[in-house]
Amino acid sequence: MIRIAIAGSDVTACAEPGTSLLTALQRAAYPVATSCGGSATCGLCRLAVTSGRELLTPLVPAEITHLGSIAKVLGLRLACQARCLGAGDVRVEVPEIEDVAARKARKAERLRAQRDRGGPR
Repeated sequence: MIRIAIAGSDVTACAEPGTSLLTALQRAAYPVATSCGGSATCGLCRLAVTSGRELLTPLVPAEITHLGSIAKVLGLRLACQARCLGAGDVRVEVPEIEDVAARKARKAERLRAQRDRGGPR
């Protein structure tokens, strides 16, 4: 069994070999962004593995597509593609889920303010 510690959180997820990090984190009720449900098409479930990389499956081409060729060096993974291999401890950093509607509202307000000042659009 792998224990997955999440940086900045008291949550620890446990997973059997073959389980994806996304599934393990979701089972532990820890929020992870995803819009594709784990098929590696959205790239939203990116996270950083800060320790225990050797306990996870190697990077797959879909991860390189979303994360870039430097992903291996930085420890970046798609949670839906990184699967647990054995027993031990893994530590991850999971970005906060961004509220897309709030981000769009902030952008609209910023563009409105620029327009009102006669600035660039």
